[in-house]
Amino acid sequence: MNVPENARLLVGTGTPEDSTEGLAQQERLAAWVRLLEDERVMENVIASYHVVPLLSEYAPRINAQQLKNALIDRTECDRVERMIQDHGRLSPNSLYSAVAKVAACRGAERAKVAARFLGDFFHYHRDLRRLEVVNAALDTVNLVGNERLQEMSRVNGTLYEFLLPEEQSQTDSERVLRHVVLKADVRDSTRLTRTMMEKGLNPASYFSLNFYDPVNKLLQKYGAQKVFLEGDAIILAILEREGEPGLAVSRMCVLAREIIEIVRGYNELMQRSGMPQLELGLGITSQESAPLYLMDGEHQIMISEALNESDRLSSCNKKARKVMEPQAGPFHVYAFQAAELDEDGNPEDVIISFNLGGIRMNELAFGKLQKEITLEPLKVKLPTSLASSDKGEYRLFSATVPVDRDIFRKIVVRESRIPRINPADFSVTGWTDRKYYEICTDPAIYAALEKRKGASSR
Repeated sequence: MNVPENARLLVGTGTPEDSTEGLAQQERLAAWVRLLEDERVMENVIASYHVVPLLSEYAPRINAQQLKNALIDRTECDRVERMIQDHGRLSPNSLYSAVAKVAACRGAERAKVAARFLGDFFHYHRDLRRLEVVNAALDTVNLVGNERLQEMSRVNGTLYEFLLPEEQSQTDSERVLRHVVLKADVRDSTRLTRTMMEKGLNPASYFSLNFYDPVNKLLQKYGAQKVFLEGDAIILAILEREGEPGLAVSRMCVLAREIIEIVRGYNELMQRSGMPQLELGLGITSQESAPLYLMDGEHQIMISEALNESDRLSSCNKKARKVMEPQAGPFHVYAFQAAELDEDGNPEDVIISFNLGGIRMNELAFGKLQKEITLEPLKVKLPTSLASSDKGEYRLFSATVPVDRDIFRKIVVRESRIPRINPADFSVTGWTDRKYYEICTDPAIYAALEKRKGASSR
């Protein structure tokens, strides 16, 4: 019934056709006419079509429903006739003609009207269903008049704006498709602050000069933004928008390397002066969706799973640090899987992380990095034994990241399998299929890369 053309396929036009299908249509049409007559609506159907030409002459002085009833009921006809006469200038002749036509509608003419009515009824049924769909869709639309609610909906990607051409220049940049988060976690900040205060130094100035200010100067260069400060940590994000080059992860990797290099340079100066040094662990996570936001007054608060994961990637287990720090070699990130007992005494696998001045990224970020830039397998001779990873369970990749039009930076990425260990002494008992990823920061690796590059050019 939602397809009006089906009415004609069922009953035709009311004119018989000499074919098998034509005979079947006539039989269905006859059944349709009988149904209308049995329900006592056939006369009303005929009158409805004949009343339409009267509307231009009598409406709105006389109601259309009154006119229709007048064509099939003598009492109603007399009443409408008196109403016509009361208006003076109107003539009842058109009404009389229509009454005669309705009364004369018999046989084949009634069948044609019934066939026409079935098609019109199907049209009405279809349009009514469409109206229901439109109403249901409109019920899901909320017209936001409050500017504060508009801003919250806009930043969370749930506001749909239909603007005039002159208004479009005032809109925000294109919608955010995905985002990358970096957390730089400063270790032992409480001890560091206490030591500085004992020396009569201002910890606030020290952190600002050696960490926060240099990092702030890098943000515009990489299109990053500060999400928030978390006491002794800073969280940054790069939003990847529609129509922009998709280089969010690779640029965040270079930004992370620069943060490590800045802090390393300041630490060398502080070491010569006998001053306490900054210790960092960085985590990079990618998420294939835009972040959500809460509003605190005019301040936006980002909500994202990437924030929680970057926190885990930047962390360093105390026991892992005690074991791995003396033997980590040129790598600064390790991950181990160990079986520990849960609250109910049942064994469960947990990941133990080591991140001392390193940059660790999640698997989704590594997959995105492979799409952004070309990762070339790298084989270099490293100067130091690699402890637990000195078993061939890792791979190195080198890549060039475009930072600006004429600026390119090298990065080296390490992919390693997570070993299964005995948590008592960190001895390797096997290898899992799980992997972890490090953006290498040790100068020895990049020196070896440059040496290899120079040798190949000769």
